[in-house]
Parts: sequence; C-alpha cells; structure tokens
Amino acid sequence: MIKSKFLGWLALFLLAGFAAAPARAADDKSPQPYVVIVGIDQYADPQILPRRHAEADAKALYDVFTNKSYLGADATHVRLLLGTKDAKRDSQEATRANVLDALNWLAEKARRDDLVLFAFVGQGAPLGDRTCFFAKDSTFKGRAKTAVASGDVQHAIDKIKSQRFVAFLDVNFLGFDAGKESVADPDISKLYRDLIGKEDDKGPATSRVFFLANTGLKPSLEQKGHGIFTKALLEGLKGKADTEGYEPDGVITVSELAKYVRKQVPMLAQTAGKTEEERSQFPLVLEGQASDFVIDLNPAVTPTVTRRVAAFDKIADANKLPRDIVEEGHNLLTRMPKLEGQQTLRKAYQKLADGALAVAAFKQERTDVLAGMRLTEADAGAYARMVLHATDVVRKGYVKPVNQGQLVDWAITGMYKLIEEKVPSKIKERLDNVKGMQRAELLRVLADARQHLGKREDLAEGKDITLSLHPMMRKLDLHTDYTDPETLKRDAVHYTGHFSGIGVQIRRNNTKDMLQVVTPIIGSPAYKAKMYAGDVITTIVREVDSDGKALAKPEVIPTKGMSTEDAVKKILGREGTPIKLIVEREGNEKPLEFSLLRGRVEMETVLGHKRSTDDSWSYVIDPENQICYVRLSQFSEHTYRDLARVMRDLSKAGIKGFILDLRFNPGGLLKSAVHISDLFIADGMIVTIRERDGGETSYVGRSEGSYTTFPMVCLVNGWSASASEIVSACLQDHNRAIVIGSRSYGKGSVQTILPFEETGGQLKLTTATYWRPSGKNINKASTQGRLEDEWGVTPNKGFVLALPTKEFNDLQDHQRDSEIIQRPDRRGKEATKNGFRDRQLDMALRYLRGQINAATQKTAAAPAKKAG
Repeated sequence: MIKSKFLGWLALFLLAGFAAAPARAADDKSPQPYVVIVGIDQYADPQILPRRHAEADAKALYDVFTNKSYLGADATHVRLLLGTKDAKRDSQEATRANVLDALNWLAEKARRDDLVLFAFVGQGAPLGDRTCFFAKDSTFKGRAKTAVASGDVQHAIDKIKSQRFVAFLDVNFLGFDAGKESVADPDISKLYRDLIGKEDDKGPATSRVFFLANTGLKPSLEQKGHGIFTKALLEGLKGKADTEGYEPDGVITVSELAKYVRKQVPMLAQTAGKTEEERSQFPLVLEGQASDFVIDLNPAVTPTVTRRVAAFDKIADANKLPRDIVEEGHNLLTRMPKLEGQQTLRKAYQKLADGALAVAAFKQERTDVLAGMRLTEADAGAYARMVLHATDVVRKGYVKPVNQGQLVDWAITGMYKLIEEKVPSKIKERLDNVKGMQRAELLRVLADARQHLGKREDLAEGKDITLSLHPMMRKLDLHTDYTDPETLKRDAVHYTGHFSGIGVQIRRNNTKDMLQVVTPIIGSPAYKAKMYAGDVITTIVREVDSDGKALAKPEVIPTKGMSTEDAVKKILGREGTPIKLIVEREGNEKPLEFSLLRGRVEMETVLGHKRSTDDSWSYVIDPENQICYVRLSQFSEHTYRDLARVMRDLSKAGIKGFILDLRFNPGGLLKSAVHISDLFIADGMIVTIRERDGGETSYVGRSEGSYTTFPMVCLVNGWSASASEIVSACLQDHNRAIVIGSRSYGKGSVQTILPFEETGGQLKLTTATYWRPSGKNINKASTQGRLEDEWGVTPNKGFVLALPTKEFNDLQDHQRDSEIIQRPDRRGKEATKNGFRDRQLDMALRYLRGQINAATQKTAAAPAKKAG
C-alpha cells in the first residue's frame, strides 16, 4: 500500500510539477510531455547543403525522450520527422507540410501544464528580413513557399498553451549555396525575439526556453557521429546535468541543463575544433520562463528517491504527522531546493527517512531550522520603508505621474517573480486594491510580503531591495532603473571614464579555459609594465585585498574556469595597492611574473582611425586631402576635454574635411554632448529639455572657439543613442554636417541620477525629454515606433546606407580590433579580417573629397584682384 501510494504521488508531483514519471500510465487528465523532433541529412535541392549527423542527432534525442528510465514520453505523444524513413522509430517524412502539421498538433494537444519539447537539426536561410527552416522538400530559390518560415514557427508556438516549452535548435542559417543570387545576411536576433514572445505586465506570454547550438551563422561542430551541441544535450539529459545542491536529486531542471550545456559545449569545441574560431564556438540559451521546471529524470538516483519517500510515508502514517509536514517532506525529498536553509531542512527529512533520526528529534531539528529562517518584523519593516522611500523619489521626479500603490505592486510581484516564488493569495488579494491604499497600508503590505519569504541568501545583504526596485522601475521605461552599490562601483567607468586598477581588457580564452588580455590600456600600470595583447593570465596573487588591507594568508587564485566578472573583482582595487599576475606569453618558454601597483586608469573615448607606432591615435585618415577622423566611443566626463585638445592639435596642421564617427556610441553625459556640439557650430540652439511640468531648458552654442570652416560628416547607426543623437541632430539641423549611415536608436529622454543613501546605490529616473534644434522629436518611445514616425536622427537624403547584419557585425569587430594595442613585434602586421571595407566611411570620404575638390576649383577659378 505504501509503495503504491508513493508511486501514484510521485507521478502526480512530476507530471503536475513538470515532467513525466517512469511509473505512470498515460492519462488524459494528468499533464503529459509532447515532443516534436526534426532532423534532415540530405535535401532534394542541391543548393541546400547536406547536414551530417542531423538525423543521428534527432534519433538519439528521440531515444532519450521516449525511454521509460528518462522522460518516458508516450509514443503517441511524440513525432519524429526525418529525411530518411526510420520504421523502427515510426518516423514521418520531414516535409514542410508534416513539420507544420506537427507544430499545429502541439498547439492543439498540449495544455498549460504539459511539457512541450521541440528540436530541429538542419539547415536554414534568410527569407526577406526574417529566416526560414529548410524541410526535406524545400528548394532554395522557392524557399518563400517551400520552406518553413520563422513566422510559421512563431505563429504555431504562440498558439501553444503550455507554460513549459523548450526548443533545441541546431540550425545553420547559411546552410546553402546561393549561386548567382544575392542574399542578405539573416537577422537572427529578430527570429529569437519573435520566438521568445513579448513580455507584458504579467511576464512572458508563455514560459519558453531556447537552446541554440551557436549564433546560427556557422555549421555546428561534429564529434564521433553527433554534433557537439546534441552530444552535450544527451550527456546532460542522461544525468550529468543533475548537479544543483549538495547531491543529485533525480530530476534535471531546465536551468540545470542550461548550465551544463553552456559549460560542456565550449569544452567539446576545444577538442573538435581545428581553428581558433571553431574552438571558440559556444551555445546560447535564451530563457523566457517564469520559473524553473523539470525536463528529465536521472535514473541513477530515482531508486534512492523512491525508497526514501516510501520510508517517509510509512513513518508519517505510523506517527500521524500533520499534512503540512507530509507535503513539505514530499517536496524536499523529491526536488533539491535552491536555498541553503531549505537544503538543511531536506537533510533532516532524509535522516528521518533513513532511520538516522527519531521523530521527536526530527521535529525539534525542523523547528530550529525554521526558526533560523524567520525574518524579524524589524527587518521586514526596514525593507518596507526603503522601498516606499524609493517610490516617493519616483513620484516626485519621474517624467510622468505614477500611482504609488502601483509602484508597490510592481516591487512585490517583481521580487517574487525573480526568485521564482508565488505571491501568497492573502498578499495578492491586498494588491488587487493597492492603488487606493494609504501610506500606512502600503508599508504593511510591503513588510508582510517580505516577512513571508523569511531569511534567505538570495535576498540577503540588500538583494531584496535590488530585486524589488529593479523590476519596479523598469516597468516605467527601459532607461529608469535602480543600481545596487556593487554594480554601481563596477559601471562607474561608463560615466566618469576612469577607474582604479591595472588597466587591461580581458576575455575568456576558451581553448585554455583561462583569462586572456585583449589589450592593455594606454598609460595604465599594465601598459607601463609591458603586458601585451594575447598574454594569458594563469594566476592572480593577492597579499592585500582590494582596499589594501593585508590578508591573513596570500590568495593564490588560478584563473582556469574563472569568470571574467570574478576576475575583474579580484583585479580592481584602490589606487596604490599591489597585485601580482602570472602570465603565459606566446614565444616565451617560462611564465612571466608582473608585480603591479593599481593606479588611476583613464578609458580612451576619443579615438582615431588607427594606432601609430607609439600606440597613440592617428587622426589624419587622408593626408593628401587633409581629412581628419575622430570616433567617440561614449560621452564621459573627459571626452570633451580630450576632443578639444585633439581639435587644437589638428587645426594647427590644417583641416580641410572632418569625420565625426558616432556609430555604436550609446551616449553618456548631457553636458559632454552640449560642449561637443558647441565645438562645431557658430551659435544657436543645441538642444531643448522639456520637463514634466512643461518647463523648458535650452542649451545654446557660442561662436568663440568653434571649428566651422571645413566640410564635415557625422556617421551614425542604429546603436547611436542619447548624447550621440543630441550631437548628430544639432549638426544636421544647423547644416553643419552631412549625416551618413542608418537611422539612430531614438532615445530622446533625459535621465537624472539620484543617490539612494539607504543602500549606497543609485536611482536613475527619466525626468524629461530632449528635442532637436528644429523642434522635432527624437524619442522613439513617444511614438508607435513605425518607420514613418518622427524619431531619432535619419541620415541626409542620398546618404542612407544601412548595413546587412554580417557587415554590421564585422564593422563592430573592426572598430573593436582597431583599439587593440598590439605587441611591439606585431605592430603594423594585423590584417583587416576578410578584407573588410567600411562602406559608410568610404561614402563619407567620397563626399568630403568632392567638397574639397569643388572648393579648390572654385578658388582657382576666382579672378585675381588688382593691386591698388
């Protein structure tokens, strides 16, 4: 009786909570897994490239998902579509009609609590401004009618009711021979934005997770008969991903699988890849789920779980344990909790089930653990007062009126959502009427909501404030936010333009699984000590902490497996404090040791077109025509100072044409944008700031010290935002510069930074909008965002040059590569990747050369004046 009772309950827990159990029978009323898997090796159209191992990958996934020791999906709930018939697995032909029918079948059959899995291994291609998946009967030329369009997939997924949808996509969207057809690069970001679904006040439209083999713009690597992406999936699903907590718990959650795949695919790429680019392949996991959920079982552990739950049920029956303790025991014994307190409680239940703890001793231990997890009323009250104070600041300063109760609602529901907890019904009932609450009531509901969650590490040390204020403020607009003290310290460089450290940019070296220097920063301690680009940091040695306080024992920290974020925390520190790095350098047999003193490091924000031999920037891009070029990477505190110095130096030698490159510049400080605009106009309006109450503040230029005698181009693109748009709009409206490139981002809002003294963090509020000198709107969010609406900065007529995705990405890489300070023995040897040409820059140069030539001819044609 006990065994039967447990197995029935386990099936209910795993099915209703998220997956199928091996012991259950198919039941129309209980939640079920539904699976569609597509794999195609060979295509009927020779223009579509073959895909090795696609069908082997699909079959292997089918075998795991239908195996009763794992997911145990019923055969009637699984559709396998292959390029070649597999009678053993009862596959269907992977035609376009069958793929669409399978997707519609998922939409028809799957219910809210069912687990839905969709896998596609094969080739794809661009289709207009979207993408498509090739079916077996697709043709490249006729793909608009014969392929499965991403819109078709999106439409089918949108109809699926399940809140537990997972897709595994190993698709190369360049898997074709285009022949003579000119094909634009696919915009993969649009595909995945569409598939994840739009988020509303209640969260994502559905709970969706997408596992992607790579960026979708390259073939997936292969190893021993499978793609490395599928190989990692199979290993994880068969038990290796069951790692959260202090021991495997017998179930594999979607977050556990994501963590395993993110780690394992790069490791497999290191052995399967033949080039550095191949060895650097990594997967992407796009998560839109409202909560973590079970995706598979680990058969190596489930027998232990079964035995323990059966033993616990027997003890519960014999000792008439209360229902809440029985339910709590089932939950903890069958699923590893994430919180340390809950894990301690789980161990007590395990000891009880194993006979290592008497019932009386268990009850006392449980009481002690729960007592340690309770939050005091004083702490809950302190949390409530801080959140409410933040709402006061928002209501006073935000650009639009906002209800305080609504802000409190967003703070509570946002925190619960981020920690994957359900808002208690009693709290939810009060939130339904929150907009009309008085201040005392708002404080009470905040305190009660926080106290219900108790003491937990994911809310400790101010995290509860961050997890409340961040979602609360982001509900207002994308640029209003709360920044916690740690993040504030890390990101301060974006506003100030300087930080205290050794002055290196680092990234992961996936081949060595260590940290690699991308470039030293000119003038920094690392630069002066002759650390070079490409150096691999193997060990960080600290005898003092980041504030200079002596450590009881020196820290010797290997960087193998270390994240860049953790490394930055260890390397950054107070000016004048010591740190030691052990480095491997190509060409050196022995490791190098660098003993450094941290110092003030200034980020370069005024960049030229290439490095000179002394690592400084060269700003003269066309010496013959005296055309100069400056790229601003952001608008920090010292950007205007540095640009003014550069302009003074260049003007001494003479400027006949000038290019100001603001592409990929996200903006920065308003005062920096105003001063820089004033450098290039004689006088007149620069920008107008409009406040919530209708008040206006105008910034006007002055002619003194301005550079107005040469023709000028300003380059912008879709990532040029905020301060970049102030400058480019000012130059365009004053007819001072021709704007070339593509339409800018459209961020026409002003953010005010306010210190939040309660935590040491900051509140960033949208407090006003800014307007062009012409009075036209810049802010895209103030419109419907359509192409025909008035927003952003559009290049001048005849000078619009939008780049396809690949060229856009290559441009960004090219700019980033140009900033690298190369090793002395490699200066001047770096080649432009794949012969890249900056077509927007070329257009700017052609325009300026034409203007200079026309001015020269006009001067030459002017009649000579007679001497008087």
